[in-house]
Amino acid sequence: MKNTSFAWMASAVLALSGLAALPACDVVDNPTRAIVTSSLTPVEQARLDSAEATQTALPLTQNVLIEDYTGQYCGNCPRAAHMADSMRQKYPGRVVVTEVHVTDYFAAPRLPHFPIDFRVPDISLPLPNTAASTAITQAFDLENRGLPQGAVNRARFTAANNDPVATFSLWPAVVAEQLALAPTVELRATPLYNRTTRFLRLKTATKYLTDMAGRNMRLGITMVEDSLIGAQKDYTLNRTANPEQTTEHYEHHNVMRAALAGTFGTLQVTGPTSGQQFSDYLGYKLPADWNDRHCSVIVYIADADTRQIVQVTQVKLP
Repeated sequence: MKNTSFAWMASAVLALSGLAALPACDVVDNPTRAIVTSSLTPVEQARLDSAEATQTALPLTQNVLIEDYTGQYCGNCPRAAHMADSMRQKYPGRVVVTEVHVTDYFAAPRLPHFPIDFRVPDISLPLPNTAASTAITQAFDLENRGLPQGAVNRARFTAANNDPVATFSLWPAVVAEQLALAPTVELRATPLYNRTTRFLRLKTATKYLTDMAGRNMRLGITMVEDSLIGAQKDYTLNRTANPEQTTEHYEHHNVMRAALAGTFGTLQVTGPTSGQQFSDYLGYKLPADWNDRHCSVIVYIADADTRQIVQVTQVKLP
């Protein structure tokens, strides 16, 4: 068994005032560089091990991650969000959804209605930055495609020329295809969270169930925050009653807030064999303006070369 500990503490990751209520501006005063600290101590790791041991293991299933690539200035994006949410409700506990704000055109702030920048920073770079959203935008050419677009485990859409991203009408078929696969990885996530210090300690446990010769597998960890309120362009709104087709109090769900192991994850193993197991530990301090009661962690395992996700799980902060 491999036992790895990688810990990031960031005193600020994204400073957007009042995101749990109605945001007013996205100004970051004196942004602080994310600090890479020493590993979690053996005592901290032992506490996570004990917490994991007390949990009842869920039945092993193949799960699916829908990445809803969106932007507040995208008028058709609420329809895509509705589709993603319908998939989550249809397959409870097996479909994980995250809303990822991408592209300069659709996601950059625009005054007066869109003062907030929901795009995702790279915590290894000085703040403010939108490097993670930029990397996703570039990887899938989203600036030129237009939104909404989305990925389902980043699997190939045969109906979209085998592209890993496609419009939301194609998501249900690929969700069903991915859920029907036999699981090749067992994945667990165990969080311990101190609401006073706002420090998260996380253990991820990975067990490979089949041989994956020649494949490089990455561990991805993202923080998401639910129920963020902000303006949203929405073409379903009546243009006569609302000429700008914009709602000021749109509820964004499971918005990606930070990629804790890099935009596309951190290399975990090359050529895993059946039965091989890994335990990874992470420490992270949540920014003060996040509503920690609405936060959760999404953990996934993906092929480093194709970026396709083979397993995913989500856990709320305790």
